[in-house]
Amino acid sequence: MNVEDAIRFQSDLSFFNELLADKKIQVLAEKRIKEARRDSYRRSLLGHSLRVTARLAPDLFKYVRNAQEALNLGDKNVEVYIYNSPEPNASCSYSGGDDIILTFSSGLLTSMNEDEINFVVGHELGHALFSHYALPTHAILEEGTLNASDAMKLMSWSRRAEISADRAGLFVCKSPEAAISSFLKLSCGVAHPIIEFDLKEYSAQIQDLSELSKNTEDTSHCYSSHPFNPIRIMAVDLYSQSDEFQRLTGQGAGNKTLADVDDGIHKVLEYMEPVSDEEKQALHNRAMFWGGAWVAYADGHLADAEAENLIEQAGEEIYREGIQLLQQAEDPVGLAREQFIESSKPLLSQGASNRCAFIQRLVVVARADQNIDDRELDALTEMAKIMNVEPSFVQQILMFLE
Repeated sequence: MNVEDAIRFQSDLSFFNELLADKKIQVLAEKRIKEARRDSYRRSLLGHSLRVTARLAPDLFKYVRNAQEALNLGDKNVEVYIYNSPEPNASCSYSGGDDIILTFSSGLLTSMNEDEINFVVGHELGHALFSHYALPTHAILEEGTLNASDAMKLMSWSRRAEISADRAGLFVCKSPEAAISSFLKLSCGVAHPIIEFDLKEYSAQIQDLSELSKNTEDTSHCYSSHPFNPIRIMAVDLYSQSDEFQRLTGQGAGNKTLADVDDGIHKVLEYMEPVSDEEKQALHNRAMFWGGAWVAYADGHLADAEAENLIEQAGEEIYREGIQLLQQAEDPVGLAREQFIESSKPLLSQGASNRCAFIQRLVVVARADQNIDDRELDALTEMAKIMNVEPSFVQQILMFLE
């Protein structure tokens, strides 16, 4: 097994291949890659940041070169920039070919030690290693043309891609402790010696996250294109125990197979994207139809793109039944609202993540015609309240998609 296969989260790879096999997503991805203004981005960095050389920042330059060699990216031309920001952050810009651009904020470099920086460098180069650039998630979603299920699948893949990149970072730094402390600094701003990390004790936070995903009405953090940091810490710890990681780093045999590790990671990822059984899915589809119809008719008519998305979300049978009632109604909006209130009641007992995901998909349906006016926004906001989801969550999704 080569380095790439031993590191990559298989769920990332399967989602990645499935999405790229979809012709519509493939076309959108290729279009946005071609439209990316790489020269403009580089010009901005040259004008406002410091380009790293072996003389100007020898340590950081060395970390990047070592990570390149470890990840078999030594043939790539990597430009490294440092920009002024107190927020710890880093990024990788890569669109294939031989050129990679890495950026690091001053806040990150001044708050992290050598091993932690090596983890971050490996993480960012991991995105290049796995060709994650081929699915520019935010850029594709900005088009506003994907149906809801494909948009959600794309965001689920994005979370899995981060797991793969974290593994690349762990392979480069070879220290689970450094990877975990970097997450702690991103979460709370401090690590050792102020924090004496204990995974068993920290697992209580992960357990609370699981319980809150089922019960809480506070949904402000239920939506993210990245896994929650507790999930990433758990995933890094699991991978560090695998046979593959132990052998790659010359530490002998591990106590877990990669398949066992991936199964464990899937379980904690479910805190963010729980799966409904068939009965719940049927209830979900009916409520989705009436919610989508409420939004669609709020501006006076049902657009073709909105109709296609409703069929995609609810199924043809539910769509045919519902659309017939709407066409006969004197007040389609009133009927849709009334039916949504009734059909959504069984969903209120679901966890916050499920309810957030439901509203999230409704927003994507509403944007099918690439426009949301005030009436549609009011409908979405009222639906969020009915579903016990913080109304500002609608704006969070819209900001993410813009």
